[in-house]
Amino acid sequence: MHGTEFRLLGPVGIWQGEQGLGPTAAQQRSVLAMLLLEPGRVVSVDRLVMAVWGEDPPGSARNAVQVQISKLRRILAALADTELSTSAQGYCLTVDQERVDLHRFRELVREARTVGDGPAGELLHAALQLWRGPALADVAGGWLPETVGTGLEEERRAVVEECAAIDLRSGRHQEAAAVLSPLVAEHPLRERSVGLLMEALSRSGRRADALALFRSTRQRYVDELGIEPGDDLQRLHRKVLDAQPAGADRAGLALAGADSAPTAADPTPAPAAAAPAPAAVAPTAVVAPATPAPAATAPATAAPPPSAPPPSAPQDTSSEPPSESPPAAEVAVPQQLPADVVHFTGRERELAGLDALLRPAPGAGAGSPTGRVPTAAVISVIAGSGGLGKTTLAVHWAHRVCDRFPDGQLYVNLRGFGPTGSAMTPSEAVRGFLDAFQVPAHRIPATVEAQTALYRSLLAGRRVLILLDNARDADQVRPLLPGAPGCLVLLTSRNELTGLVVAEQAQPLPLDLLDRAEARELLARRLGSERVAAEPEAVEDVITVCAGLPLALAIVAARAATHPGFSLEALARELHDARGSLDAFDGGDATTDVRAVFSWSYHTLGTDAARLFRLLGVHPGPDISAAAVASLMGLPVPQARRLLLQLTRAHLLTERSPGQYALHDLLRAYATELADAYDSEDDRRAALHRTLDHYLHTAVAAGRVFTPQRTPLTLPAAQPGVCTESFADYGEALTWFTAEHHVLVAAQQQAAESGFEPHAWRLAWSLAEFLDQLGHWHDQGVVHAVALDAARRADNLAGQAHAHHGLGLADLRMAQYDRARDHLMCALDLHGKTGNPAGQALIHVALNLAGERQGRHEEGLYHAQRTLELYREVGQRSGEAYALNNVGWAYAMVGQYQQTLVHCEKALRMLQQAHDGRGASAAWDSLGYAHHRLGDHEQAIVCYRNAVDLRRERGERVRAAETMYRLGSAQLAADDVPGARETWRQTLTMFDALGHPDAGRVREELGRLG
Repeated sequence: MHGTEFRLLGPVGIWQGEQGLGPTAAQQRSVLAMLLLEPGRVVSVDRLVMAVWGEDPPGSARNAVQVQISKLRRILAALADTELSTSAQGYCLTVDQERVDLHRFRELVREARTVGDGPAGELLHAALQLWRGPALADVAGGWLPETVGTGLEEERRAVVEECAAIDLRSGRHQEAAAVLSPLVAEHPLRERSVGLLMEALSRSGRRADALALFRSTRQRYVDELGIEPGDDLQRLHRKVLDAQPAGADRAGLALAGADSAPTAADPTPAPAAAAPAPAAVAPTAVVAPATPAPAATAPATAAPPPSAPPPSAPQDTSSEPPSESPPAAEVAVPQQLPADVVHFTGRERELAGLDALLRPAPGAGAGSPTGRVPTAAVISVIAGSGGLGKTTLAVHWAHRVCDRFPDGQLYVNLRGFGPTGSAMTPSEAVRGFLDAFQVPAHRIPATVEAQTALYRSLLAGRRVLILLDNARDADQVRPLLPGAPGCLVLLTSRNELTGLVVAEQAQPLPLDLLDRAEARELLARRLGSERVAAEPEAVEDVITVCAGLPLALAIVAARAATHPGFSLEALARELHDARGSLDAFDGGDATTDVRAVFSWSYHTLGTDAARLFRLLGVHPGPDISAAAVASLMGLPVPQARRLLLQLTRAHLLTERSPGQYALHDLLRAYATELADAYDSEDDRRAALHRTLDHYLHTAVAAGRVFTPQRTPLTLPAAQPGVCTESFADYGEALTWFTAEHHVLVAAQQQAAESGFEPHAWRLAWSLAEFLDQLGHWHDQGVVHAVALDAARRADNLAGQAHAHHGLGLADLRMAQYDRARDHLMCALDLHGKTGNPAGQALIHVALNLAGERQGRHEEGLYHAQRTLELYREVGQRSGEAYALNNVGWAYAMVGQYQQTLVHCEKALRMLQQAHDGRGASAAWDSLGYAHHRLGDHEQAIVCYRNAVDLRRERGERVRAAETMYRLGSAQLAADDVPGARETWRQTLTMFDALGHPDAGRVREELGRLG
């Protein structure tokens, strides 16, 4: 099929002429859009999940993406020169960019900018005709329209303005007015568009309309923004008033930009800059500090004079406390805060938490700046790892509320963590504060204790904001705390300072990484929203590589700002090329070098904690449990927990959930660098070996209770120091597999890459049943592809057989029946060569299912009977019970329902005696099907409900949904139409979440019910 077009500029989809070929589902359109934004490049599953669900995807999101990919394949299969390929990294859609309207639009615009006005105008008009509405108009969710669509719309608006400017220069004034009018109506404060439209109206003889447009625009600026329009618009207004046609040179207004400075040829002078306002005069009783403020991270600036608090700061309704300080003439008002950050971004939740410190507590009285009960100063601890912007947040908030503390603001960098490694002593800090209050030298006592007492006396009855930055521990801070209410102390530290929270009732405010929206805002503030909106995909890449760390984002933004000619895509590629190295995050000095900033925390650790941090770079991630840490280190679990506590308190590790720890990607890169530098290759490999042994032996132990009927692998003994977890029942095993799922997949891939081939294929085997039962079929395929490659390198036939089996199951679940059959037959042959009849039996089970799915029921019956023979041959009682049920089910597929009842009732008795809920649920399901076909619908419903209950108890989402589908059929046959409709609605929700191939069939059944 030729002449097809892929559209993003309006409704998303594939068109043949004016006939839409699909997709019809919004989620599928989101996936297609992501692939078309960068045709020929791999798009990861995580980015596709983000496109469909944004920041909060459901747990089944990855499976749902796989379903949409499968549906897209069916549409694309009929199209020439189009290929949707899959790799371990994600999916890639290969298509000629000329067939994608967005890329054709961009190519036309690029070409227009290389030619003269005549052809350029034609090219730009042709480009704009490709737009059929708002970009990405009908995709799922808001993430794509908000992040990508916004940038695309800005591209369109810029081209509209460029096209209009060319029309004006070419004398096509009315055409320019026609194309600009809807843009100005949509964006009435866009000066560039308004100016061009004023010119177009004026040149078309509509001078009154041009003046009216200016008046309405000016009124909007005043009403909505509180400012006047820009200089260019003001000059254009004066020209229209003077009835002077705006010359051709001013038609370039849009190309120069509304913020352009006047050129030398422009006789109209720019308005004079407003004179600076006179500085507020301090009261005569207060003298200026004679000593400089302590060193800060930015130049110190005087705090603004007391005034009404900013809108974001809560109003203080408490009364002024009586002053008990020395006479005003003897004490200065210190104003030591460092300069506020110009481009402060995000942290709204944290700022709100700090603002809450200033709100009166219920029933509180006056006497403190907060209106709280006056018993002690209010203390807040902002804690987090290096590079999170703790100081930036503290200084910014302090500036917001400094007017609430008319007696001054104190600041000191306690140097708890820094390049010198020399923390400030409390006595140094106290002496600095006494100097800030301009206490004469002859009044300063000789001893530290007396100096501290004087400092607290000066604070008594006063309202002072005290910012203690970069504290090392609670002991460094305690002497600097006020002894009476009225002041607020704001602390920043890389340690949690738990002692202050317990003893001094400090309010903890943990700081975390920026979320993606905050990170985008940071880049937009520093680089300009237009530049960020123009390259949304590159921006997302930068955010991912920077891991949401503000310091890393600021370094990349600085590099982009100092090289405005560099595309953000090139910078993102540069970060990727660094391959996890921190070299790309060096801002030029110690305070802006991510590696150096991390090192200040690392060097405070004890020997064992430091070794643990380094070895975390060996662990595959993303999370790690205490038992895994114990194995990594070769230590007992209690000792490992103590080391984990040290790392979490130093904010070099985060406890994401009870017992599960993680560190972000940049900290992981730093840990890996340290391990490479300080730990020998043998030590690192031994740590990895212990870690892989932990996951393999624990996964096999979990598998014994998760699927007890399965013959377990025989494993070599674990390395000394390995901790293997145990499980009491199915629920514990399921919980462990669910929590460690992604870690096990990562560990299996690392094993294959590091030369631990036996671990690689055995880990895949240990994961197979969990991945199959929970519907993680994409992961099933990925891990077993890795396993097959590893087993081949190790020349291990048993490993190859198990890997082919796992691949066959994955393909079978995703309706790739021919490919599944090829893998299963390879596995059957390999199990025969290795003399593994139990393994052969499992393959016959899968071939039975394949025969059923393809309607080859006689073949399926053969494989079921062969399974029964093999299990009886090896004397495996549990396998025999399962095989009896499978034979009964196969008889049902060929219409011999009485045989089904005979075999499945026997299987049910055996499975119930063995307390095997999984097998019993399968037998109940088979019995329900036979009773349904024999016309006993009520008995069928009873059997199906028993099966559903058992499967739901065990978390078997796939099998529970499949039984639900059959239950609905039995209800319909029993004339319970409402019951069938509700059952199938639940089934469809479950199938859609799983990406089940039978979802379409259920949707059709519901459609027929109406």
